[in-house]
Amino acid sequence: MYRMSEEQQQKVFINFKKVIDKQNAGLINKELYYHLNLNCNFVAHFNLQGFREAYADENFREFVDYFNPASPSSQWLEAPEISADFIPLNQAMVDYASQSH
Repeated sequence: MYRMSEEQQQKVFINFKKVIDKQNAGLINKELYYHLNLNCNFVAHFNLQGFREAYADENFREFVDYFNPASPSSQWLEAPEISADFIPLNQAMVDYASQSH
């Protein structure tokens, strides 16, 4: 698990909003990457650069689908190994992605 303070979680959420608003996976910072990879069971794609490239351009919609509760890609939200510490952050990301796109 990648431990984060409240302040770090806020920074992760701010970065997430920027990524969604700009529809640009290239803006994913290392803290958001670590949270998604280590706390939310996202595939690492070897490193941050690989993760960004995996969801770049026409693949950005696939990234957003992970935050759509109706999508099979959102299964990570129900994973038992997801720490309860991150439920508010994860729900905020889902809510924001759903409202934005």
